[in-house]
Amino acid sequence: MDAEYNDIQTWNYKDIVKTFGAEDGKFKTFQIKTKDQVHQLFEDKQFNSAEYLQFVELYIPKKDAPRALMLTAEASAKNNAKQ
Repeated sequence: MDAEYNDIQTWNYKDIVKTFGAEDGKFKTFQIKTKDQVHQLFEDKQFNSAEYLQFVELYIPKKDAPRALMLTAEASAKNNAKQ
């Protein structure tokens, strides 16, 4: 999990909308870093109306993963170590 290939390059991901040609005033971007911000965004009437393109950049802690995925990865690692 701590292998270098799992690192994601830092970049201004919210700017990707403009990179693909979205025009100013016809899109909105959001950077979400906390659970409270997620809840606020989902309760926002303007966001829910989706009158324009919306891009949400969601920050997640590095080792955050569903329990089932973590167990599967551990089992695979153990199985691969046997070979």
